[in-house]
Amino acid sequence: MLSLQTFARTHVRLKRCHTLIYRIASVDKFHIRRASTSSGTRTSDITPEKSPYQLIEDVEDLDRYCPGGYHPLRVGDELSDGRYQLVDKLGYGGYSTIWLARDRRRSGYVAVKAITADASGSTDEASLIRSLREPSDRLGKEIVPPLLDEFWVSGPNGKHRCVVTPPARMSLFDAKESSRFGLFQPKVAQSIIAQLIRGVAFLHSQDTVHGDIHLGNILVQLPKAIDGLSTPELYQRFGEPESEAVVRIDGKALPSGVPAQVFFAAWFGVRSDEIALGEEKIILNDFGESFNPHKSSRYSSKTLPLLQPPETRFPDEPLSFASDIWTLACTIWEIFGQRPLFETFFPTRDRVTMEQVQVLGILPPEWWGKWDRRLEWFAEDGELNMKPGVPRRLDGVRRTWEMRFSHGIQEPRAEAGLQTVTDKEKRAFDSMLRSMLNFRPNERATARQVLQSEWMNSWGLPALEQSWSTSNSTMEQMQMTKD
Repeated sequence: MLSLQTFARTHVRLKRCHTLIYRIASVDKFHIRRASTSSGTRTSDITPEKSPYQLIEDVEDLDRYCPGGYHPLRVGDELSDGRYQLVDKLGYGGYSTIWLARDRRRSGYVAVKAITADASGSTDEASLIRSLREPSDRLGKEIVPPLLDEFWVSGPNGKHRCVVTPPARMSLFDAKESSRFGLFQPKVAQSIIAQLIRGVAFLHSQDTVHGDIHLGNILVQLPKAIDGLSTPELYQRFGEPESEAVVRIDGKALPSGVPAQVFFAAWFGVRSDEIALGEEKIILNDFGESFNPHKSSRYSSKTLPLLQPPETRFPDEPLSFASDIWTLACTIWEIFGQRPLFETFFPTRDRVTMEQVQVLGILPPEWWGKWDRRLEWFAEDGELNMKPGVPRRLDGVRRTWEMRFSHGIQEPRAEAGLQTVTDKEKRAFDSMLRSMLNFRPNERATARQVLQSEWMNSWGLPALEQSWSTSNSTMEQMQMTKD
């Protein structure tokens, strides 16, 4: 078995390599703690006029420690009149840093998101989460993280809103990336997909489009047992917090709003294939791109390029619930198997459209003629363009849906020694996803229709019910042991 240090080092290598293929654009991405405490600081290639600080990798942008930017925090700091003591760092994004804190009032661990001062007054994320948690009897509500607390803190860079939620173990992206095969156990994958579909159906019933569904924004919750660990016991199990000094290139003293040291994010996760049924309870993170399509019109998406629906390229009408359905389908595929449905290096708009046509066929006529680079890959009928003199970027091989299912799902499962998808389940799975990936938004299945699909009723929901049964049995055993 790998030691924690060896595993962490391996995880870092995998992550940096994989990022070239599938770069996460999440505002609250999670990062692995460094394996070594030796200095990793190097002088940045960016000129001092652009950044006065020596570059430290795998931390937030140091230049954002300025008026309107991040609040300088460190492990050991106390917030909200001493109620929360920071014990480690969970991650960061363009508009926040996220910390693991000990809630002294309830004797448990929480996640504290400290939002940048310039975003603290404009974000509606906390109020949206609060409103979504209000309905008490809606299926799927559990995917929305409960808002435990909210408070403000003042500092040298301004006033910062802080949001408190339960801590997450890791994202699905990180869980897959840390695994050799990048796969979940089949029952676990089915349960996660069922939870996600139920959750999106709940959001849509509340007139909310999430707007940024991807593996990096789906988090596995930390087990409640962690609350029983003291801070020293937590460090003994997962390692001490690690940090690095912030140094100006010119050797001058740091401004008051810049921390003397920055911390690397901790790793509390497990490999995707090691998540047992009953331990895969998920929450959907980052509602910063969420909107009500009845109240606001959006024509562009900020989610990952390979997951963006085609109507963002050909915006005849504003985005709506159907745009979530498209990204949900792409995410479901990746949870179910190893590789994404759509793949390309440097996903430009044209390359993304090329991938979509390769898998799903020719675009609707009203869009096909608007794509001015279509003939670089395809003939006018949507088949591969094999004429002499035309750059055959696809090498004459069309990577169809069936080919991708085999290479991205079935073969990796067989190689990992996992159960492959039966013909009956595959037919139901294909039918569900294809109904979600119609090019025209008004022809896609709704979340409610996906919820009622054959795959959900025959595979997704039964796996979820089995997970609940397993989880309840485990809790009962723990209680009996405690008694």
